[in-house]
Amino acid sequence: MSRVLIRLATVLVAGLGCQRAPLLAHAAAPSSAGSPKAAPSAAPRLDESGPRVDLLANRALWHLFQRGLTIPFGSEGFRKYTQEYASPWRGVSKLQDRAGRVLGSTTSSLRFPWEGETGAATIVVRMSGESGQRLSLRLNGRPLKTAALASGWQTVAVSVPTGVLRTGENDLGIAVARRGALFHSLEVLAGPAPEPADAWPASPVVTANVAGQEKAALAGFRRYAMLLEVPRQSFLVLETAAAQAAAHLRVSMQPEGQPAQILFDETQPPGRWQPHTLSLAALAGKLVKLEFVVVDGGDGLWAAPRILLAAAPSLPRPKPVRNLVLLIGDAMRADSLALYHQTKVLTPRITEAGHKSGVVFLNTEAASPSSPPSHASIQSGTLPRVNGILGDKAKLNPGTPMISAVLGADKIATGYFGDNSFAMGRLRAASKWTAYHQPSQEGKGGGCPTLVKMMLGFADEQIKAGRRFFLSSIAFEPHTPYIYHQGITEHYVKGEFDPAIGKSPDGVILTAIVKGKLPMTPARWQQLRGLYDGEVEYLDQCFGTLVDSLATRGLRDDTAVILLADHGEGFFEHGSLGHAYGHWFEVTQVPLVLWVPGLTDKEITVDTTVSHMDVAPTILDLMGLPPEARMQGQSLLPLALRQGPWTPRVIPSEYGRSYSLRAANLRYIVDYSGKEMLYDTVADPIEKTDVKGQRPMALRYLRDCAGFYLAHRTRWHEATWGTVNNQTEEFVKATGG
Repeated sequence: MSRVLIRLATVLVAGLGCQRAPLLAHAAAPSSAGSPKAAPSAAPRLDESGPRVDLLANRALWHLFQRGLTIPFGSEGFRKYTQEYASPWRGVSKLQDRAGRVLGSTTSSLRFPWEGETGAATIVVRMSGESGQRLSLRLNGRPLKTAALASGWQTVAVSVPTGVLRTGENDLGIAVARRGALFHSLEVLAGPAPEPADAWPASPVVTANVAGQEKAALAGFRRYAMLLEVPRQSFLVLETAAAQAAAHLRVSMQPEGQPAQILFDETQPPGRWQPHTLSLAALAGKLVKLEFVVVDGGDGLWAAPRILLAAAPSLPRPKPVRNLVLLIGDAMRADSLALYHQTKVLTPRITEAGHKSGVVFLNTEAASPSSPPSHASIQSGTLPRVNGILGDKAKLNPGTPMISAVLGADKIATGYFGDNSFAMGRLRAASKWTAYHQPSQEGKGGGCPTLVKMMLGFADEQIKAGRRFFLSSIAFEPHTPYIYHQGITEHYVKGEFDPAIGKSPDGVILTAIVKGKLPMTPARWQQLRGLYDGEVEYLDQCFGTLVDSLATRGLRDDTAVILLADHGEGFFEHGSLGHAYGHWFEVTQVPLVLWVPGLTDKEITVDTTVSHMDVAPTILDLMGLPPEARMQGQSLLPLALRQGPWTPRVIPSEYGRSYSLRAANLRYIVDYSGKEMLYDTVADPIEKTDVKGQRPMALRYLRDCAGFYLAHRTRWHEATWGTVNNQTEEFVKATGG
């Protein structure tokens, strides 16, 4: 069975619920069907300095409820409700001490969740307008009453007839007569509009003084709900207090389709901070709805809430390597390697080396399903949107931090050897390679044996000169044309080859198959895939030659090796062949294996989701150089060293206007037309069934993440900001929170 399928990975199931108002389901309320109150842990040893989920730093991920769901336009929390590809919303502005966001267009759309009753409701909009303007709302395609605006700040209540509000996701269209309207907040309320609240919603994070102790805390709302993936071996740590009078406080977590588990539920007197350390063992590996609720409507405070992992041993950090070799198999699927999947493909050298001392990343997402964007991201540590190579014809943006140039500035010799000029040619000038060679175009023959020979020649030159070196190479195996290899391809194809397929099918043949011009039989399919599999085995032999030759040169103890692919290859899993046609698993899930001298003498597997963007920062880290501030990924060495779980990551991939987000066991795709798709990668590893209609809670989780990705992808730096699903205080400072 596939190791990808049996890995201990996060199971993503979750949702938003409601305890107080009928806006969402009353999931947090205790009942006979619910789980018993969780017992506090017996003084676990927690890793305060390791990976964590800081629930104050993640303030933008909280869904806020007072009278109903509150959407604050003036804070980053607003991002959860807008996934427009080109957002019409401008930055935050202040008017008369109130913050809001300017609508830079006349129309926009928001999406919000609803799990309560679908009777009559009210949408309350707080905004600043001009006399003579009108505000129009459209909910789920149904026009609501148009409201005339006055000048200045005002509250507009719009009635929603019975049956218009839907259980699950809702689409709200906003239109104004002229650009420039300033929106403060929006509330969705069950039933008719109540009397206007005296205070407009403010920041959910305050500095609270209780018993002379000041602490940053969540305050001001009756309920806070957040969707998050619960790490393994984790604990919820926080302090609670009642501000003025006694308050009934409750903490719960609810997995999708299951009763809530009450973690803490009691009435707390005022006057002191009460600490809690709550085990999350029963919820490990699940996507849950976390709720903090003030049950009686009092003033509750939630200070320093965070999810910490149990302390875990760490391997000693290896000394920086002198040299590093990056070998990329073009279009090599992760599931073609035995390190990732039970397969008939024979890769004995990669498999043996991986089991012996490799760090195998089980969930690596390509930056893009196409070579030019992926190689630009591998070489720069940035998203295609940032380096400029969004598609196959784009050019590299000036100032992109190419890894070869960074290493070269530190007197490290850098060599590129490969035959993918389509991708690498546009990167050549900025990379400033010491040596740049394309064997086929230089008349030296194609195939990975020639590639390895030239790489070793470069290494010999640097050894003789006493210089450190970095080798980056692209083996064209197993990219089309799929070449027949005597003594290898026979392992996968028996008998004579059909002339229609031949022994070197190229992109022209793949196109003919996709367009139906070349009818396929089972025998033709076997031959096509057999030729591909033979190419993978052929590359395995070249890998073996490479590592053996490095060892004979005395480089085993000071040279790291990275095996990677730029993208995968499709064989009609989703109606196409090759790549660059979508973001499904077959084209975006790629192998990534590290061999680092002195790191380990056994296989290490990492199931945390990682990215092409992490490769360049990892190379710098392994070679002892400081991080490059412009790179958006982060070094993977800490994940390899920690002998325990890591906090979950959501990783983006993009190609032109299409993009995807990969969580541990979910893949969310938005194609060129804006169509959304959601796949459960555990129950449906080949991603055949779109479950967005059956998994509204999981859909909402990734829509939340998509809002932050779309808003900040050009500025995001994971080393300081965290990931879109787990943000840091640096993100709060950079964006205003």
